Amino acid sequence: MKNFIIGTAGHIDHGKTELVKALTGTDTDRLKEEKERGISIELGFAELELPGGVKAGVVDVPGHEHFIKNMLAGATGFDLVLLVVAADDGVMPQTVEHLAIVDLLGVHDGVVAITKADLVGEDMIELVKEDVTDALRGTVLEGAEVVVTSSRTGLGLDELREALARAADRVRSRDVEGPFRLPVDRVFTLRGIGTVVTGTLWEGSVADGEEAVVQPAGRRLRVRNVQVHGKEVDRAFAGQRVAMNLPGISKKDISRGDVILSPGYLSPTLMADATLYLLENAPHPLKNRSRVRFHHGTSEVMARVILLGGRDELPPGESHYVQFRLESPAVLRYGDRYILRSYSPITTIGGGRILDSHPRKHRHHQVEVLKDLEVRERADPRELVLLAIEEKGLPVSRPDLLERLELKAEEVGRAVEGLLQEGSLVEISDEGEPLYVDSPRLSRLTEAIVLQVEELHSANPLKAGVEKEVLRQRLEDRLGKGKYFQLKPETYLALLKSVVHAGLLEVEGGKVMVRGKGRILGEQDRALLDDLHALIREGGFCPPMFKELGERLKVDRSKLRDLLGILLEEGKIEQVNPEYFLAAGRLAEAEKRVLDFLSRQGKLGVGDLRDMLGASRKYAIPLLEHLDRRRITRREGDFRVPYKAGF
Repeated sequence: MKNFIIGTAGHIDHGKTELVKALTGTDTDRLKEEKERGISIELGFAELELPGGVKAGVVDVPGHEHFIKNMLAGATGFDLVLLVVAADDGVMPQTVEHLAIVDLLGVHDGVVAITKADLVGEDMIELVKEDVTDALRGTVLEGAEVVVTSSRTGLGLDELREALARAADRVRSRDVEGPFRLPVDRVFTLRGIGTVVTGTLWEGSVADGEEAVVQPAGRRLRVRNVQVHGKEVDRAFAGQRVAMNLPGISKKDISRGDVILSPGYLSPTLMADATLYLLENAPHPLKNRSRVRFHHGTSEVMARVILLGGRDELPPGESHYVQFRLESPAVLRYGDRYILRSYSPITTIGGGRILDSHPRKHRHHQVEVLKDLEVRERADPRELVLLAIEEKGLPVSRPDLLERLELKAEEVGRAVEGLLQEGSLVEISDEGEPLYVDSPRLSRLTEAIVLQVEELHSANPLKAGVEKEVLRQRLEDRLGKGKYFQLKPETYLALLKSVVHAGLLEVEGGKVMVRGKGRILGEQDRALLDDLHALIREGGFCPPMFKELGERLKVDRSKLRDLLGILLEEGKIEQVNPEYFLAAGRLAEAEKRVLDFLSRQGKLGVGDLRDMLGASRKYAIPLLEHLDRRRITRREGDFRVPYKAGF
């Protein structure tokens, strides 16, 4: 069954609360001060059953200009509006302001009720109808049904219910799949239960026992005792008025403006890119960097508004792209609506739609960002996927796209599949999460990787290839162009695999090389390599150590390491430790001699090995330590014994 919220709107003392009571039987003025003053101050809530058995939540808002902040906390959850105009008063200032707010929030449907018909004659009612028609012209409620009513006599109440039912049929169902989001509009404590919050569930669904997080504080907890209009339910769905118990959190730690969310869904932000429409009746143009009141959900946050593209001011009646610099964190999502009110005097001046909830910081005169915001405003999922990849500069996964774009998984899935089919996207993977990248960018990244390998190879011709991690770090520097840039290992490996699959590179032994190009050895380097091999081979168990090898051959440490690496790869030498190398076969010979000695004597000292191999203590100790690491021997005091003895 469709769940939706009907919200009231209209000037103070035009009979909104009285009309809701006549329709539902519920007096939404619950505060003592409201009873004493005879005006609504806070939001009121009721349940309305419409013809056909359809049930709707009703949010009754205060009409006084001093309580617009409270009105906004309820209006952001409206699915359709019940605009109330008193027959003895006609359209008044708050009627106009409330109507502008509903329009800016994108509430697409509603009904107008002319109340207090019992107080005036037919002529006055006709004049008010004309007044209403003029006020609705050019708004979302233009052409809406107008019903004449009296809460005292019951006139028109049945007709109003029928009109609301017809409007409800046109209301688009909210998305009940996926994570939930509930902006908090009321917090109170019940004895024996604890902290309770209420709000309109904007999206998703929630049930008793499910995990949730309170944002922007980030506090995790579990939801208990989920209720809809005072009745416990197994699960509450988007479009319903919901109350829930939040154990383990104090009333002082949560307030109106906070948002209860599924864990991992949306995060607080201090900036947002958006469209902004400045109302025609705004008192003056909006200047760049003006301090404003940013209303979203049930929250009010002070902010600076940056007019993008170099504009210094925005005249009334015009729209433009802006960036908000928020003074307190807010929880926003792409596509959300917001209302803007001036800092002082406080009045509604405009509103718009969030285009990017986590943007980069833009400069006032930055023009190129306008093109990206145009893409975001068009809201084509395919364009948005390509834009996300362009922003990242690298292949992205579906989870990355979901987090960045804040679209539903089905929308992203359809967009990705469509782009893959038409060839605009390419899928790459290294046995992990598939990554997606547009073809031109993949070509540029491939070229950058191959060029980086060639440059590193040219700088180090003695190396058979480039170490994978060295290549990743150099690519980070190259692609980042001096700025912070992170090339995650999974992204790097997927790209590398793609380049190898294209036949441009090959990987062997953890090293990357251009296909068909191995180590480059000139005549001089080959002669050095032969001399190095001879020095080690002819030295028996006592060849020159690393430092002496460099001095003999007159080469630096780096080149000597490269030459030794080549001999190791070719299997011509063996490494005892970083300073000590032997010709191939010498270690096996030493191992055999030691085991033969131990089989006869049971233990072996440094002097025994020295005499056995004709090697000084400088060589004997590293050899014994090598045998210990190989678990051929183990040390007992000053001697070595067979490793397996006693184990």
